[in-house]
Formats: sequence, C-alpha cells, structure tokens
Amino acid sequence: MSNTVPSTASALATLAGVTLRRLSRSRALWVLLAISLLPAFIASFLHGHTTIFDLVATTQLIVTALLASVFVASAIGEEIEDRTTTYLWSRPIARWTIVAGKVIALAPICGLLAAGGWAVAMKWTNSPLELRTTLAFASGGIALSFVAAGIALLVPKHGMALSIIYLLLVDLVIGGIPASLQSISITHQVWLLARTDPGIANPAITMVVIAVLWLGVGLLRLRRLES
Repeated sequence: MSNTVPSTASALATLAGVTLRRLSRSRALWVLLAISLLPAFIASFLHGHTTIFDLVATTQLIVTALLASVFVASAIGEEIEDRTTTYLWSRPIARWTIVAGKVIALAPICGLLAAGGWAVAMKWTNSPLELRTTLAFASGGIALSFVAAGIALLVPKHGMALSIIYLLLVDLVIGGIPASLQSISITHQVWLLARTDPGIANPAITMVVIAVLWLGVGLLRLRRLES
C-alpha cells in the first residue's frame, strides 16, 4: 500500500485541528480568557475617570500583546523544544506548514479575545462600541501573533518570554515615542487604526508588512533547524 502525500491544504487543516483540540482541553484557555477581561476590570474600577478611554485602550494593547505571546509563542516554542517537530518533519509535509497550522488556529482566537475584551470594557464605560476600533484590536491580535510566532521560531527555548519582553518593552515603548521610529511598532499601527481619521490604509498595510516580515524571518530560521 503506497503512502499518499497530503496536500498543503489538508496538512494545514489537520495541524490546525489538532492545535484547537489541544487548546480546548487545556486550562490555559480559561487563564487567557481571564486575561482578556482585564481591560473590562480596569474600566469598571476607573468608571467616570476623565481619561478612562485612553487608559482602557492602553491596557487593551498590553493584554493583546500578552495573549499573542502566551497563545502563539509558547505553543510554537514548546513544540520545537519538546522535539515534537522531529516526528512531524519526518512526514511528507513542508516544515512551514507545522507553524502555519498553529498560527491559523491560534491567531484568530487571539484576535477574537482582544475584540471581545474590548467590547466588554466599552460596556462597562457606557461608551459606544465602534466597529472600527473593535476591528483594529482584533487585527492587532492577529498581527501580534505573527510577530510572536517569528520570535518563537528564532529562539524556541525562550520564545514566550522574549516575545513578552519585545512586545511590551520594545514594540509598545517605541510606539509611544513621537518620532518616525514609531512606524515600526505594530501596537502604534493598531492605535492609528483605532483612533486616526479618516485614513486606515497606511497603518493597515504597515501592520501587515511588519507582521509578515517577522514571521518570514522566523520561517527562514525554521529551515535551518536540525531535524
């Protein structure tokens, strides 16, 4: 009986499905759900504060970065460090599909949790829930997941820790600097998408380019890892 080589789409669907099944059985999902509600907690605690919107939005950016790091970076880093990939690489599938399957499964969840957390926070502040702002945080969660995946591929052993450090202490800080350097910050692009009128094309394109570059660099590293 000859072995049938699975198509790329089939391999991606299978790997994404396995990732989701593992996540559904993990307690980490409930922990991350609690983290995603942190902006709502801040909103309820500071209800009536004059700068509550900016405070909640900043908290939302931090939470979104944490979700991407814990969801995506940890999953990919642990997979490589536990040598699970050694078996997968022996199968007739491209190496990049292993990472892509996880990102396809986890990045949308990160985006949904970011959007959901923001929606609950706006409920607490009695502010109107704007579709544009909600989509900005959702897309930011997906883009930050790409960055987290890239970092985890570059340094699998410390992927989650370095991802948190980079996203919170580098990307977020650079995004707050009033200089041209802030254009390389994904969190800054998310902020522009959420608050800047009227154009969204430039921050959206910039965010996609930065996210894809990070993931691309990580995938190049993946090709050089020993099987």
